[in-house]
Amino acid sequence: MKQPNSRRTKVVSLPNSRWTAYAAAGAATALAGVGSAEAAIHYSGPINAVFASGSSVAQTFALDNAAVLRFVNILSGGSSGGVALFRLQGAAVSNQFRGIAVGSFRYPERMALNAQVSAGAPGAFANFNANFFATLAYGGGYSNSQFLAPGVGFIGFRFNGGAGPEYGWARVNMNGSPDNGFTLVDYAWGDVGTPIRAGQTAIPEPGSLGLLAVGAAGLLVWRKRRAAATQNS
Repeated sequence: MKQPNSRRTKVVSLPNSRWTAYAAAGAATALAGVGSAEAAIHYSGPINAVFASGSSVAQTFALDNAAVLRFVNILSGGSSGGVALFRLQGAAVSNQFRGIAVGSFRYPERMALNAQVSAGAPGAFANFNANFFATLAYGGGYSNSQFLAPGVGFIGFRFNGGAGPEYGWARVNMNGSPDNGFTLVDYAWGDVGTPIRAGQTAIPEPGSLGLLAVGAAGLLVWRKRRAAATQNS
């Protein structure tokens, strides 16, 4: 009589080289998490400072290394409406913002959410020393103003207190012309060497990626064992 085939369940395991790779990945991401503790994004939290038309309003907001943001709304009167202005000042080496120059006027670029502040065409920050006011919006005209339309936009800036450039953003909500009142919603900046996107308030935690790598290895073993058990049954 023919004996039935006996099947032995095969134990599935990962080779040492595979486990070493996953362990290395986990260690690398954990170390990346430690390194990232030396760099940070500094977020203002909700500001919601209102620069309404009807009176001249000016406020200053602190950054790092003595740099400050300064926003102004001036009621010009008549048909010219309000003038919304922005300035970055105080850092020892340089204060600049993303934008364009048209004649003697400087206009900040209206950046979109998640746009990389430090990216862009060469010279995006050149010759925009913000010790001079930049025009967010001017009265009911000046078509080169990128903040004439109502709604939210981001201003990208950088400053250098001596250790290197630091990049940041400010979020403003414009009322629209002709009065050009606006609200500074919030702002943030990164330490030297820290990239930042418009609207970004913190650096993602890379240490969690190490746990994901180890977890992926365990899930792979479980799936192979389950497949082997199903086949042998």
